[in-house]
Amino acid sequence: MRSFNVLLLLFLSSLIASGVLLVNAFFTTTSPCKRTTSLASKKVIRVCQSPGCRDDGSQAALDSLTALAAPGCQVIKGGCVSLCGSGPVVEVLDGTIDDAATATLSIKRKRVKGDVLLSLLDELSDEETDISTNMRQRLIMGYEQSLEAKIAYEAKDYESAIQLFQESIQIARKPAMELEEARSSFGDIHGSSEGIAWLVDAFRNSCRARLATNDLNGARSDAFAATVFAQNRDADSHMCLAEVCEKSGDKLGEYQAIKAAIAQYQRLEEEYSKPLPGIDAVARAEAAKIKTNASTVKRELGFRLTKLERELKASASS
Repeated sequence: MRSFNVLLLLFLSSLIASGVLLVNAFFTTTSPCKRTTSLASKKVIRVCQSPGCRDDGSQAALDSLTALAAPGCQVIKGGCVSLCGSGPVVEVLDGTIDDAATATLSIKRKRVKGDVLLSLLDELSDEETDISTNMRQRLIMGYEQSLEAKIAYEAKDYESAIQLFQESIQIARKPAMELEEARSSFGDIHGSSEGIAWLVDAFRNSCRARLATNDLNGARSDAFAATVFAQNRDADSHMCLAEVCEKSGDKLGEYQAIKAAIAQYQRLEEEYSKPLPGIDAVARAEAAKIKTNASTVKRELGFRLTKLERELKASASS
């Protein structure tokens, strides 16, 4: 089982060392929750990603279920199920991803958004393995508020976005961590922290909103948090930190952050260069797109890294 506590302690140490304080005890240790690992209780949630369903909001449904689904529920993209015009369409299969092709279909839902999505989450929740009802309510509230914050951020209403992001993080950070820990203990495939990707995104967007308002200390704090919650595996979180360092004139910090980002783009490029047997053409095309993007960005960052190396050497010799 992954331990977030060590990462969080390291994060706190880095904040103390840099003089940055994070208020209201963001990183309280998560409390244990009762859980089992019965294979019979595992389910696969398949969200249709056909063009029709995507027009109906299936990406939002996929993101919401990935963030909020109970332990034992593995959320994946699915193909068309011939219910066009009734999306987003979600299928729930009994079993795991490994036997999804032959698993029993237990639930099929149409128009999975709003109250229908929340009802499905309740239906899939198991009190033996899930976080408490209060924590789940907080998680949903914080997640929904993060969506409002993102709308404000994209509208360049940075002050409102910062406030909404921070309130969202305050409300949902602890339940999100508890859910991720429960998923990990249950044996789910959220080893890459997919379940808290929305939280990482909230920290990144809050960081960039703070940069737009010249709040460098707050931006640095949010960037550090993004890298920690992503377990240093998210290139864009490192780029957030690089942007903070650039704006504050910290060339060495920018160099180190860009170097970390390049390492993650390299990892993505290698990961999506491997053969992907058994997946459909759409998934292969998506993998190729991720690989190409990683390669392009890595090359562009390499130019910036070379320039910073020259500037740092010139500064050291002067």
